[in-house]
Amino acid sequence: MKRLQPFIHYSTFALGLILVCSFISERNQAAAAERPWKVRAYIQKHDFLAEALHQETGIPKAIIYAVAGLESDWGRSELAKHANNHFGIKSKPEWRGLEYCKPTQEYNGQQMVTQNDCFRKYPLIRRSYEDFGDFLMQSERYAILKTLEANDYTGWTDAIQSGGYATDPEYAHKLRGIIWRYRLTQIP
Repeated sequence: MKRLQPFIHYSTFALGLILVCSFISERNQAAAAERPWKVRAYIQKHDFLAEALHQETGIPKAIIYAVAGLESDWGRSELAKHANNHFGIKSKPEWRGLEYCKPTQEYNGQQMVTQNDCFRKYPLIRRSYEDFGDFLMQSERYAILKTLEANDYTGWTDAIQSGGYATDPEYAHKLRGIIWRYRLTQIP
């Protein structure tokens, strides 16, 4: 019996580990199934880009997906389709690439106005992801992001808004809502 005790102990441990892994896997699959089809399709199609950006910059994947989802309507917006711009980054005088100009809704204080703006146009979606990483991680406006923990989604969304990423006064709140609603923190 003494010779079997280590075997029984390890077998019990292995079985417990298998059950825990199975539970986590089922929970992640259930969370993914609760996402609308356009969100699931976008994540599946662009996960390799989000993962590469996360590895290179430390930007949490939940933040990457929330901004991309909000700015590009999960890859279905005019800007995403015609300019491969998934993050709504506008072209400024220092931009040396192609542009795509269109009417856009912006906030002037609390009032929404329509104006014509030009946005960065990319030859490939990959460049949009890379430029988003550069835009956030190389600008002094977003320097605080480098000090935040990866799971501090309130800090990340507030810093993105306070850095002036968007004119919408509810931008940070909308990003957090997307993260929560679509359980983006559960994406491995």
